[in-house]
Amino acid sequence: MPNDRKCDIIIAGVGGQGVLLCSDILGEASIIEGLPVRGAEVHGMSQRGGSVEAHARIGCVYGPRIPAGKADILIAMEPLEGARFSHYLKNDGFAAVNTSPIPLLGKSYDVDRMIEILEKRTANIVPGNFSALAEKTGSIKVLNILMLGIASVHIPLAKESFVSAIKKSVKEKFLGMNLEAFNSGIGISA
Repeated sequence: MPNDRKCDIIIAGVGGQGVLLCSDILGEASIIEGLPVRGAEVHGMSQRGGSVEAHARIGCVYGPRIPAGKADILIAMEPLEGARFSHYLKNDGFAAVNTSPIPLLGKSYDVDRMIEILEKRTANIVPGNFSALAEKTGSIKVLNILMLGIASVHIPLAKESFVSAIKKSVKEKFLGMNLEAFNSGIGISA
């Protein structure tokens, strides 16, 4: 398999942000293209806003977990989680980071400091209040698909494969909003 089709992706967020759905869509899009894909998920106390991470390894024939310093892409749906999982990212990797925090257990933190931690890892970072953009699209619940759209520009899969995977994974009544969010994300990275 050519190296240009391999891509290791970390998706980080908190419970309820759709980390696992995002991972499932990546896996489905890879399968549509006939690429081997491996994945692993680590669930925190998701019911209480706990940390959730997913590893997606496109074109990988080895284990499902990405070694530290080897991820090509980090999709961080929450800034603290982005900083927490930044050690997985390659020095020249790409990071899409939502700057809208979810105060964990009532505590706040310095979002700018979290972005600085990520910037020490890579200059290839797209930060933004993607929660607000998701709400503009129709619901905060499409944040995961919007951020997948941002990252998709850097993933060696065709847009059509992502769209097919989204259609297969999302309930029909929410499909239009999710496809709009995905396309909005692509527009941010383009």
